[in-house]
Amino acid sequence: MPRKRKTPIPLVVINFGKKIKELRIERKMSQMDVGAALNIDRENVRKYEKGLQEPKLSTVIKFAKIFEISFDELLNF
Repeated sequence: MPRKRKTPIPLVVINFGKKIKELRIERKMSQMDVGAALNIDRENVRKYEKGLQEPKLSTVIKFAKIFEISFDELLNF
């Protein structure tokens, strides 16, 4: 049985997930494609998109690079 999260998910994490999913779909990339570019598995990409996993700053920067946008553009939601 999955453990319940003790603290609520920050809104910024949820919005980040929506943004990266939107960008991935716009670029016709699969979660596997994004995972390969980030050197993570598809499941972690899914968790980021769903707002279930909070990314490190270095991961956010990597997302910006693979989507070829600035850090500011990525976090503008």
